[in-house]
Parts: sequence; C-alpha cells; structure tokens
Amino acid sequence: MISPDVVLSDTRTLIGIDSQNPGPLEGKCAEWVGNRLTDAGVATERMPVAEGRDNVVARVPGEGSAPRLVLLSHMDTVPVGEGWTFPPFGGAVADGRLYGRGACDMKAGLALSINLLDALTAGGRPPAGDVLLVATVDEEAPDMAGAHRLVESGLLRPDDQVLALEPTGMRLRIAQMGLRWLTLRVHGRMAHAGRAGLGIDANHLMAKIVDRLKTVFAALPYEDPLLGRPRFTCGTVHGGVATNVVPPSCEAGLDIRIVPPMTPAHAVELVERVAAAVIAEHPGARYEIDPLGAERPPVRAADDSPIVRGIRAAYREHTGHTVPVGGADGHEAYTDASMVAALTGSTSCTVFGPGATDQAHTADEYVPLADLDLGARVLWTLVDNWRNNPG
Repeated sequence: MISPDVVLSDTRTLIGIDSQNPGPLEGKCAEWVGNRLTDAGVATERMPVAEGRDNVVARVPGEGSAPRLVLLSHMDTVPVGEGWTFPPFGGAVADGRLYGRGACDMKAGLALSINLLDALTAGGRPPAGDVLLVATVDEEAPDMAGAHRLVESGLLRPDDQVLALEPTGMRLRIAQMGLRWLTLRVHGRMAHAGRAGLGIDANHLMAKIVDRLKTVFAALPYEDPLLGRPRFTCGTVHGGVATNVVPPSCEAGLDIRIVPPMTPAHAVELVERVAAAVIAEHPGARYEIDPLGAERPPVRAADDSPIVRGIRAAYREHTGHTVPVGGADGHEAYTDASMVAALTGSTSCTVFGPGATDQAHTADEYVPLADLDLGARVLWTLVDNWRNNPG
C-alpha cells in the first residue's frame, strides 16, 4: 500500500527544492528523485534532454501480458511570483492543506508516483504489467522538451497506458483543449508625439487587432460538450520607446485555446486574417506572426481504454461514486500526457490527480491533504487490479 504520510513528507521535500522554469530548473529535483527511487530499490536511469536537464525514468517490472502503465510527472514549476502569505518553498501545512510552489502542480502527483513504485518494490509481488515513472523536465515551457524527448527516445509503446497525475481536483480529465501560442509583432512608424500624424502608432494597431480577435473567437460556432468553447487571450504586450514618441513597434504574446474540429493551423489562420485586415487599413504598417513553442492539438482518451476504465473502477471502489468528468477538471491546461497523445496518436493517455487547477500557478498554491489520501488509495487499487482488461 501507499502511505499518505510518506507521500506528504516527500511532497514537502520536493516543494523545498527550487525547480522554477525559467530559473534554477530541474537539476537538483532530478537528483533527489533519482536517489529517492534508487534507495527504494527501483531501477532508475537518466534520459538527457538538454544541458543539465534530464528526464528521470524508473521501472518496476511486471509479470504477464498486461499493458504497461506509464506515469508522467513533471519536476519543473512556474516562477514563484508575488503575493504569498506562506513561504513558497516552506511546505507549510495548515487547515488540511499543504502550501508551496508546485504543491499541486505537480509535486504531489510526483510524490504519489514515487511512492507507488516504492510500495510495489517493497511488496514483493510484481504487478500484472510493467509500471514506469517518467519524471520530466520543461513541462511548464512552450516547447515541452521533456515530453518531446520521451517520444523521440522510442521508450513508449503503442499499447502503453499513460497517466499524468496532474491536478484535476480528483476528476478524470478524459479530454484536453488544444493550444497554440503565437508572437505577433506590429511595425508602424516613429514620430514626435506632437506631430503624431506623421507616424503610425503600432500600439494602437495592436489594440485593434486584439480587440477584433476577441470578437472573432467569441463568435466561432464551435462548442465541445466537455471542453466548451475556444478561448483567446493576449497574455503580454510590449510596445513603444517613450511617452512622447509615436510607438514604432509593438509585440504581443497570444494564447489560443481550441476545441474540435479546430486545429492549431486554423488558429494561426484566424490571427493572420484579422491582422492582415487591420494592417491593410494603415498603409505603411506591417506585421509578422511567429509560432511560440510546439503545436498542441485537442486530444481525447478513449472511453474503453484500459487506463480510463481502470481509474473509473478504482475511484468507485473507494468512494462509491462515479468519477466526475468534465466541468472544472482543468482540461484547459495542456499536460505531458496530452503532448504524448498528440505526438503519437495514442487514445490511451489521460490525467487524474491531486489538487485543483484553480490553485495551480497561484500565490499560496496548495494541495488538500484529503487528495493525497484518496490519490494514494485510487492509484494503488488501479495497479493492484491491473490486468489485460482492467475495470
């Protein structure tokens, strides 16, 4: 069995290791994860991704012909930011919650994965199929380099059942919105603000483009029963040189969340169309669009995949209820499991884990201790019941 108390202790230790991305990154965290698993007798190796950045791969061999269960847990976190009332690396426990950067996204899920392999090794009874943990780097960045390297390595098999223990509020995230990040640059003409008519205000043009894009995306006729509607956000804007100068250029970072039947290319086409129309109204101006990071199409796990049926059965066994799907399950976030599904075409990749996405990336990020307990029980039962046709 998995001990929730040890999961809590390991999560607190992981929170205390600064693995911000960008920032200190994952080196010390990977070292601790590797040592923790090796000390537990679990076969562990490193998968180089970039200089000083390795995925950690651990494996507990199984017996029989059941499909492999591959657990994905990323080691990096977003930057700490401001506004904390608890120490971001302190791992404080208060009112039934564990606080700290990465508490729910996703060092609690990583600790659950580690403790599952530890418990399987200590128990002496092999699982029905191999159980692997891949602790990845760079999940919180545009390129998701750790997941890409995992796929490129050839480690994964077509019938692997892939689970990311990301925060879902202990709901089953069977479907995942697509995502495309873009950098949009607008070039105008610099002039003295007192003679503004001689210039072309790039900031103003960017504002017009963003405003029209908001309208265009709100009017799209696409709505998925689980994922909802497409979403457009202008996340960053940088433009101008001085208060008394007509801005010659402006750059914006665009976040576009898409649902079927949309594709990342479709999202780019919409931005191109709107930007071209606005720029055409202002002779002398120009624009350019560059992709930021990897393409991330919408993905969905199959209802009859072993991993989905196994989670449903384990959850019902411990709660007496059907695992919730849809709604506030965090499907807006894109995970390593989603990227693996997108790169391989697998329909056996899903997400289920402790903590809520409402808390991820926030000040005073936390994971409920009750989620660690339920997560430990569900994960153990999932593997204990694992067969060729779990669930």
